[in-house]
Amino acid sequence: MKYFVSYTSRDKEITSAFLNNYFHILRKDGDVFIDIIHNDSLNKQERVFNELDMCDIFILIESENVYKSEWVLLEIERASKLKKKIIKISLESLKESLAIRQLSATAIMDCRGIVE
Repeated sequence: MKYFVSYTSRDKEITSAFLNNYFHILRKDGDVFIDIIHNDSLNKQERVFNELDMCDIFILIESENVYKSEWVLLEIERASKLKKKIIKISLESLKESLAIRQLSATAIMDCRGIVE
């Protein structure tokens, strides 16, 4: 499975660190492309479109400003034209999911520490 994650960095909560945390979850299920993390190309926009064209699933992180971004709107339009499966996840839901995973990982480490 190949994932393309679309977002806007206009929302201050969507940082490289935040997206990197999400990347580590998604990569367990397949290849992931997140522009700010993976795009080291000279022609960045061409790379974005190539990655979008090759993806199986287009994930849109819905945030306050996502629909104000011309680039995100272009990505959504292209994904729709290519009939990509589009999954929308709200920024709030994603933040909660990441927080729960961090708490779970901490609890597991704490339990292991007590047992050992």
